[in-house]
Amino acid sequence: MTYYFGHALTGQGRKHLYKEMMEEATLVYVLQGAPTFKGSELLKELGYFYVKQGFEVEWFKHALLEDTVEAVYVRGCNRLFVWASEWGIEPTLLGTKHRVLSFYDCLAEEQLAVVGDKLANAMKDRELYREKCITMLEIAKKLHDDWEVVTQSCMDWQALNNQVENLKSAVFQSITLNKTGIRTHRLLGTLTPRGAQNTVESITKNLARRLMIKGKPGTGKSSLMKGLADEANARGLDAQIVWCGLDAGSIDMVIIPELNFCIFDSTEPHVFEPQDDRLGDEIFDMGQHCSLSDDAEGKIEEIRVKYKAALQDAMGYATRYEEAENTIRQLMDHCLSTAVWREKTAPLFERLTK
Repeated sequence: MTYYFGHALTGQGRKHLYKEMMEEATLVYVLQGAPTFKGSELLKELGYFYVKQGFEVEWFKHALLEDTVEAVYVRGCNRLFVWASEWGIEPTLLGTKHRVLSFYDCLAEEQLAVVGDKLANAMKDRELYREKCITMLEIAKKLHDDWEVVTQSCMDWQALNNQVENLKSAVFQSITLNKTGIRTHRLLGTLTPRGAQNTVESITKNLARRLMIKGKPGTGKSSLMKGLADEANARGLDAQIVWCGLDAGSIDMVIIPELNFCIFDSTEPHVFEPQDDRLGDEIFDMGQHCSLSDDAEGKIEEIRVKYKAALQDAMGYATRYEEAENTIRQLMDHCLSTAVWREKTAPLFERLTK
């Protein structure tokens, strides 16, 4: 079992990759319904069901609710089960690889009438605090952009280019496969009420070689990783791009499965160091090519203080957002008909032969 975050709260809004994963999957179950903890329990049951049949399973966690799952991807048979309503996902390949199951009729109208006012208030709070959280993350993103401008002016770009070319030669050597390289997409982490969280250890647990990039903001880490993914695909190798959980346009990791290799950003807010018991762990130091002047150091310190304050405010709003989300799901759970739910979900549990 491998764990990812299903969506991230970023400076550009909420980011998810479910549409990309729907293209990757052979069969997609689009589960439609109100947000409930019962839906998360169903997805977990499906995950364990396929694990027991010998399949590898990817779990996609909710950005705020620690033990809540919003999608499951079964590798080997390439099936995706996604609780789709919140993401505006509509099936476009009905009759082929998209199947739809609606759970709205599992809600008892008389129970909904009892909790209607509480539900409406919680939904207003959720929308309010979500927007406030995103606004603070947008401010943090702009501050981070300012930080990058300062560091970029202090870079020795030619020295970095030489280091990158040497890395490509070492990673790929003369390898070229006679096939088309496939590109897939996942998320590294997200901001939560408990700070920035990621699932790096789960994502990389079976990889023999891990390169951990050290370098200041704006010094080319994301561009380096995109270049490696492009090179891999050009050589017929598959590449998985793992996107940043705070900046929707930035790459934080690239995995090249056929080389049993990954490279990832190992600076704040997700600092990693080589582990003594993993022989394939190395540091790739890009920071050596950035020499900050005293003036630049002073500008960065001013930006850093404002950046951390914006993230702290975002975390505060994320906490209120989480409280509202939790309330909504609890109220919805009380309105579900267990009998109808069981009848609906039974056909999802299909035994397969690997």
